[in-house]
Amino acid sequence: MTAPVPRPEQLARPRLLEPLRSASEYNKITLISAPTGYGKTTLLAQWRQAEEASLPFAWVSLDEQDNDPVRLWMHIVEAIRQVAPEDEGFSADGLVTLSATEQNLLEIALPMLINELAEVRHRMIVVIDDYQFVTEERCQESVAYFLGHLPEKIHLVLSSRSDPVLPLGRLRARGEMNEIRAEQLAFSEEEAAYLLNEKMELDISPDDLSVLLEHAEGWPAAIYLAALSMRNREDKHAFIESFGGSNRYIVDLLGEEVLARLREEVREFLLRTSILRRLSGPLCDAVVDREGSGKLLTEFSHANLFVVPLDERGEWYRYHNIFSDLLLYELKSTYPELVPILHERASAWLEGEKFFDAAIRHAVAATDYERAGLLVARHWYKYVTAGQTKTVEDWLEMLPEELTTHDPALLLVRAWVCSLAGRGEDGERLLTRAESLPTEGPLPDGTVSVEAGVATIRGVFGLDGVQSTVEAARRALALDTERTSPLSALMHFGLGSSLYLSGESSAARKQFEETLELTGTAQPMLRMVNLSFLSLVATDEGHLEEADSLAREAYALVGRFGLQKVPQSSWAPIALGYMLAKRGDLVEAQTTLEDGISTRRRLPGLSPWPTLIGLLALARVRSARGDRGGARKTLAEARPILQRYPDAGIFPESLERQERGLRTIKRRDGSLDGELTRRELDVLHLLVSELSTSLIARRLYVAPSTVKTQVKSIYRKLEVSSRKEAVEEACARGII
Repeated sequence: MTAPVPRPEQLARPRLLEPLRSASEYNKITLISAPTGYGKTTLLAQWRQAEEASLPFAWVSLDEQDNDPVRLWMHIVEAIRQVAPEDEGFSADGLVTLSATEQNLLEIALPMLINELAEVRHRMIVVIDDYQFVTEERCQESVAYFLGHLPEKIHLVLSSRSDPVLPLGRLRARGEMNEIRAEQLAFSEEEAAYLLNEKMELDISPDDLSVLLEHAEGWPAAIYLAALSMRNREDKHAFIESFGGSNRYIVDLLGEEVLARLREEVREFLLRTSILRRLSGPLCDAVVDREGSGKLLTEFSHANLFVVPLDERGEWYRYHNIFSDLLLYELKSTYPELVPILHERASAWLEGEKFFDAAIRHAVAATDYERAGLLVARHWYKYVTAGQTKTVEDWLEMLPEELTTHDPALLLVRAWVCSLAGRGEDGERLLTRAESLPTEGPLPDGTVSVEAGVATIRGVFGLDGVQSTVEAARRALALDTERTSPLSALMHFGLGSSLYLSGESSAARKQFEETLELTGTAQPMLRMVNLSFLSLVATDEGHLEEADSLAREAYALVGRFGLQKVPQSSWAPIALGYMLAKRGDLVEAQTTLEDGISTRRRLPGLSPWPTLIGLLALARVRSARGDRGGARKTLAEARPILQRYPDAGIFPESLERQERGLRTIKRRDGSLDGELTRRELDVLHLLVSELSTSLIARRLYVAPSTVKTQVKSIYRKLEVSSRKEAVEEACARGII
C-alpha cells in the first residue's frame, strides 16, 4: 500500500521524530493514540519520508472493510513484500494459501510469516494506520499473537483513534512500548506560532495566539481550521475570541469524523451531558435519567473521544473545550426545550453531593433564579469563612437585581460581601434595606431572623464605634437562644473582639476561646482572625510564648487555605508583629507589622481597628529603634482614622500616651536631657523581660559590662534608680 506524502503546508515536527527514531531501535511497538485531527498520520508520513532511504516502511492504511483477519493480513503481507529486499526471499506463501478458509491462522499461517520475518537481516518498520477499525475479535487475537512473537528486526507501529485491545499494560511494564498520545501531539506555542505566522503569514499577536491555543487545547486540526477561517478576515482578534465548536469548519470536521460515526444512543448521551463542565458516572446518570454512565465515560476515554480524565481513579472527566462547544451547540440547535431541564437535574444532584458552586451555576443556567437565590442564601457562609468571598460575589452578580434587592436573606449576604471588601457604607445601606422588608422565621442559612443577621454583621465589623459594636454582638447572641445558628461562632467572635477593643481583655479571651471550640478545624478565615486576636490578648497578659504560638498558627492557616489575597489575612502579621515588639525582636517586628499594615492601606474602607493596632505597635517599634521621626509619622497616620470614630475604645488614650512620649523630654529643672541612643533603646526594651544582664548581653552580642554601662545611662536619662522604675517611666512616656 502507498503511504501518504506530506504536503508542503504541513508543519514539520522534529521534537516528535526523534523519539520515534529512538524507540524503533529499542522497543517492540509504538502506539500513537489520539482523537481525529491530531496529526497521527502526518507525523508518521514525515518520519517515513525522513528515513525511507535507509529504513524500509511497510505501510497499511485500514478502513471499515479491513475488519476481517485474512483481509487484514493480506494487506500487511503485501505491504511488507513491497519493501522487503528481494535477496532476502520474503514470500509468506503460507498465509496466501489459507486466504480462502481462514483456517489455522494462528497455528500455521502467522508462525510461518513470523519465521520468514525472522530471516530478514535489516530493520523494518511496519505501520498500521487507522487501527481503530480493527474491532473483530479474531483480528485482535491475531495482532496480539504477532506482537507477542515479533522478530527482533521488526518494529510495529499502530496509529489509532482509540486504544487497541492488546496487552498494553504488560508491554508498558516491560518497557517494550513507546507511546505518543494527544498530549504530545498537541501543538506547542512555538509550533502554532510558526504555522500561523510563518507558513500562513497571518500576523497573530502573542496574546491572541495564547487564547487560541488555550481554547483549542493544542488540537492541531482546530488550529489549522482556525487559520483557514482567518485568511480573509480583518478582525482576527474578534474571531479568536469567539472561536469554538460552532465554527463551520469544526462542525464539518467533528460532525463527519466523530458524531456521524457514533451509535445514536452514544450521540444522545454526549449531547445531553454537554451542559456539564465536569462529568462523573452518577452525575451523568442523574442528568440523562439512565444508569451505566460511568462505564460509558470509561469507554469514551479509552476511545479518545475527546474526553479528558481529571483524576487517576477514573471518576471524573471533562470534554475537550471545542468538542464540548460543538456538543452544546448541537444540543441547543436540536433540543432547545431540553436544556433547562438538564441544568435543573444537574443542579439538584450537585446540591445533594455538596457541590454548591456548580449547583448554583446550573440553576442560573436553567433560569431558575428563585432556586439559585435560595442556594446562595443557604450556602454562602461556608464559602465566605473559607476566604472565597469572590465566589459568593460572582453568584450575586448572576442573579437578577430585582431578586437581590427584595430578598432580605440575599440583602444580608450582599452586606457581608461589601463589609468584607471594605465597602462598609454600602453594607450599612443594605442592612437598613433588609430591616425594612417584612420577613418571618429563620433564614435559609440557619440564622434565627433578619434582626439576628443584622446584629451579627454590626457586631463583627463595628463601623459605628466600639460600644455600639459590643451592644450589637450581645444582641445577636441574645437572639440566638437555641445556639443552633451556623453563625454562632461568628457572634462569639464579634463579642470578643469588641470587648477587647473596649479594654476588657479577660472577658474577650473567654469569647475567643468559645469561638475556637465552635469552629474546630472548619471556617479557616474566622479561625485565623480569632487566633490573631487571642495572640494580642496573650501578648498583653505577658504570655509571650502562647502569643507566639497563636500568631504563627494563624499565619499557617493563611498559607494552608490560600488566604493570602483575602484582606483579613493582614490580621496574622499584625498579631505576630505585636508580639515580636513586646518580646524585643524589633527588626522582625517592624518588617512584619509593615507587611500587615500595607495590605490594609490598599483598602482604606476595611475595619479600622486592626489598622490602628498595627500603627500604634509600629510607632512604638520605630521609637524604640531610635526613629522618633518615623514614629511620629506613623502616629500622624493613625490620628485621622480615630477622628472618624468618636467612640474608639482603647485607642484614643493609647495614641495620646505615645504622642506625649515622643515629645522632647525635659528634665525637672527645665533643661533638655539627651535622647536615648539606639543601643540604649534596645537594652531598655529587653529590661521589660526577666532576662538577666548576661542574657541581655548575649541577645545583643555585647559584653555584660557594656550592658551595665548602658543601663546606668538609661537610669540617668529617665531619672530613675531601678529596673522596674525604668520600665514604668518608659511606658508612661510612650517609649515602650
